Amino acid sequence: MTLSLHHRVSPSILSLFATLFLISAPIAAYAEEAQTADKTVTETAREATANTETGSTDASSSEAGDKTVSSQAGESSNQGLRLPEDEISQHVLKQNDREIPYTAVAGTIKPRDSDGKPEAEIFYVSYTTDPANPERPITFVFNGGPGAASTYLHLGAMGPKVVTTTDEGALTGPPARLIPNDASWLDFTDLVFVDPVGTGFSGPAGSKSGKDFWGVDQDAESLADFVRLYLSAAGRMGSPVFLAGESYGGFRVAKLARKLQRKGSVSPSGLVLISPALEFSMLRGEDYDPLPWALQLPSYAAVKLESEGVTTREELATALKDVETYAITDYLVALASGVQKGGESASEKVAEITGLPLQKVQRYFARIPQSVFAKEFDRAGGQVLSLYDGSVGGPDPHPASSWPRGPDPVLDATLPLWSTAFVRYAAEDLGFETDVEFKLLNRKISGRWDYGTSETKQGFAGALDDVQDARAANRNLEVLIASGYTDLITPYSVPAYLVEQLPPLKGAKPIEVRNYAGGHMLYLRAPSRRDLKQDARAMYDRAIGEEGS
Repeated sequence: MTLSLHHRVSPSILSLFATLFLISAPIAAYAEEAQTADKTVTETAREATANTETGSTDASSSEAGDKTVSSQAGESSNQGLRLPEDEISQHVLKQNDREIPYTAVAGTIKPRDSDGKPEAEIFYVSYTTDPANPERPITFVFNGGPGAASTYLHLGAMGPKVVTTTDEGALTGPPARLIPNDASWLDFTDLVFVDPVGTGFSGPAGSKSGKDFWGVDQDAESLADFVRLYLSAAGRMGSPVFLAGESYGGFRVAKLARKLQRKGSVSPSGLVLISPALEFSMLRGEDYDPLPWALQLPSYAAVKLESEGVTTREELATALKDVETYAITDYLVALASGVQKGGESASEKVAEITGLPLQKVQRYFARIPQSVFAKEFDRAGGQVLSLYDGSVGGPDPHPASSWPRGPDPVLDATLPLWSTAFVRYAAEDLGFETDVEFKLLNRKISGRWDYGTSETKQGFAGALDDVQDARAANRNLEVLIASGYTDLITPYSVPAYLVEQLPPLKGAKPIEVRNYAGGHMLYLRAPSRRDLKQDARAMYDRAIGEEGS
């Protein structure tokens, strides 16, 4: 059953939120393994998950995060407005032998209370093509966390400029360098990149504090106000509206779409969910639920295939078909048959699929925690894998440890690159300068997030019901879900499984599920970024065609 707001967040799910892309603290430290072979798989898996997901940052990072949150995210009352006036600038994007003139605005929307006083300053960057077209599609873009600014999708996927990366999707630098984006979405939609309160330059104002915005419903409410106010101020109430989000941002977009419909503000024409965290029960279920283990297995197989030279989208799709079938048939049946029996019957096959030593797989009864896979896959090479892209490894600073201990090769290594790239871009290209500290990742938000829980509301957080209800309310709503094959945080098999569990909606557009080479930030690989744009553009064309615009 999908439980949207009827849920509780157990310690395991709170831990999961701490590892999902772009949330509070990077995975920087893990507890030493304290297990013996005679422990049950339930104890083993629980401890593995807890060790992976409750890693703490180093003292300096934590202290810096605390100072930033208290000063910028607004835990004190009666705060004045902190940000400068909006900056407007004109530019030209050269793309595919075309010149696309556009106007950029770096500014804020200030939702107000019943007395007309500002409650928050929500920072955004918008791009609209020239001459202005009030009926052109417009897309509001969000990253995840909760606790992340929209920089990743802005400078990594959709904006006029992107950070330079290697062929494998690793950022170059430091410092990071920006280049024109040949896969920018600006040629088919105007774009608004939004930083929720407490992220980027955004913060509360007046008597409001961060906790007034940090929650599932509070977040959807404030961002629905942002969308309404922006559309009204920009004269865009007649534009087809699209929403795009990554990771928790996918969860956020689903909630926001339904919130906008309920409030009567606007009915979105399309949703793009990138590496979404749709149903947390599928990412880290109860200890006795075998399904999350089964849905994770194809991602491990994809990592192994990439290490063997199978790297393109088409090659991976073909090579993974048998593993995908095995995962939800024989493997799932084996797991359901019991810990010992299932482990005995499946361990040899799982070792073959994952490339892990048979003895290690048997120790975990063929149920491999993400942290174990990341640590053990290339132990012999002295490398530890990133949970955000299992095809990317980095030197293991603690090889004697049984668990990953140290910076994640993708998330932690790139944090300062993204931050400095955006601040410099905002000042030099957009003309937006401020002494307010830019917060790419707010390390307190996820820990203080209100998931709408209480002792009488049990289950796991989910947003699939919101997607289904939004489709029922607008049967022309287009939905595209994009996942990376080697993403170990939000496995690519999960969205496809979930979509198949939805009952059919007569007359509604089918949900499109697409997979790409790459990890959680699949767009960091240039071919995947272009493929994502192509699939998104086709979806926009369908949506707009249905509206007759």
